[in-house]
Amino acid sequence: MPHRPTLNAGQVTAMASDDGNMAKNANDGDMPIAMAKPKADDDAFVSPPLRLTRKNLARLNTLNGDVEQGDNDNDNDSAYIFQDDRDTMTIPTTASDFERRAYENGILDPVASHPPPQDLDTIRHHLTQRRTSTQPSERAHRRYCKAISKSYNEAGVSSLVQSKIMKDYSESDGNYGRAHGRAITRIPSQAFNNGLSNPLPDILEGLDTEVLPDGLHDDHALHTKYSLSFCHFATEFKRTDGNLHQATSHAAYDGAVLVNARDRALAKAATLGGNNRDSLEQAVAETAVFTCATDGKVAEVFSHRAQNGQYHQNLVARESLLAYPNRGRELIRNTQDYARSKSYELAGLLGADLEEDEEVAVEAKGWSFWPL
Repeated sequence: MPHRPTLNAGQVTAMASDDGNMAKNANDGDMPIAMAKPKADDDAFVSPPLRLTRKNLARLNTLNGDVEQGDNDNDNDSAYIFQDDRDTMTIPTTASDFERRAYENGILDPVASHPPPQDLDTIRHHLTQRRTSTQPSERAHRRYCKAISKSYNEAGVSSLVQSKIMKDYSESDGNYGRAHGRAITRIPSQAFNNGLSNPLPDILEGLDTEVLPDGLHDDHALHTKYSLSFCHFATEFKRTDGNLHQATSHAAYDGAVLVNARDRALAKAATLGGNNRDSLEQAVAETAVFTCATDGKVAEVFSHRAQNGQYHQNLVARESLLAYPNRGRELIRNTQDYARSKSYELAGLLGADLEEDEEVAVEAKGWSFWPL
């Protein structure tokens, strides 16, 4: 979470006078960014609060020396409640009424998401298959179980799951990348996120934007810089004694954003000549976006799709990460491989000529050609 700056009374006063636009009081509905308390011997001094805007936050960070030179990427904006230039308040995903606001935006949880997609049973069958690769030894698995039982925060769970459970493509696929805790900032304004801050998935996997043709960068990058594109998989972590329901709620928002990005890319592909009509129609009809919610003990994988102006989230499978053989590990890796294949397929439909790593493609069991 970004550092929350603190200021002394003089700094707050200087900022307020420099801006020329003092904030209203709390009764007017504005959220204070900083309020200087009067000294014990100076009861007459009261400094009014400043509005919590990106501009004022940047000034706070500058005064406290927290801004790195040249870093203008707002990837961590979603940790705050901001008021933009249109006086529209946004709430972070950690807010108590986030689920209600998400529902009002048409982002449905698994209970409200019905009917399920037609290909859900087919997807469930493939994502729960046994993998051909060798499982870690039972001794190594016991070490994981012991380590995860001592992980008392999300950072510990995230580290263990990424290193011991999830598949790492960094050495086998130079085109495919992973973003850690970066907000998705390049999404259509208020398309389905009215009043919601930018989604902040713990893990996001997709193609590195820089390997795509230049013409695809502006429309399909999800971040301001060092971006990923055509992402089909995200993960949300919770500590072992945390609220996995909250992770599921966050995953619903992540999935909605990725589905929206995929649908926009498919709409663009439909305008291009040379695409196989059958391939394009299959891509439009199939379920291709997935998220995982996990606390290191259990893994829940969800599928996401858009239907009738709403974004649906359906449970594909729930597997233990503590049992041996570790079926939860297989579920996550199967999902990663499938989502990766969909990233390449979508890029291909938009004219990107990228070559998949042969070893990874073979291990994925040809999922790019599933009969759905």
